[in-house]
Amino acid sequence: MDSEPTCSAIIFSDSVIREHGTGKLSFIGSFQGFNVPGFPFVTPRFFITVFISNLRPTTKELNVTVDLRQVKAGVVASCNAHLGSLENASGFNPKMVVEIPIPFPSVQFPAKGEYEVEVRVDGEIVGHRPIFVNQITAPGS
Repeated sequence: MDSEPTCSAIIFSDSVIREHGTGKLSFIGSFQGFNVPGFPFVTPRFFITVFISNLRPTTKELNVTVDLRQVKAGVVASCNAHLGSLENASGFNPKMVVEIPIPFPSVQFPAKGEYEVEVRVDGEIVGHRPIFVNQITAPGS
């Protein structure tokens, strides 16, 4: 029986740098949610990095989609990544964890509350996690 891909981690950050040669990732400004002054709020560019594991031995490419959705209202942003020719990649092993930083150019959050990140590989949901968007006010206001 074939294995099913899973998303073993989801990380939010302001930026991601992949080191040439080693392939190591550095996450710049990692965060767990947004604290914003008001709504609607438009973010600057940020990254959602997904870690995909448990690939099928026959995996030749990956199609990954990340949806950012408001829990009660639906998708507010969606981005995808395509990794082709994995079987030709140096050192590729289907048992390894593939780290995929996905840039979100900007997202408009219509209201405060709970949002969810949903990760799909080839259309199948493989992972999700919440992200909270909170409104902050200046002290004394």
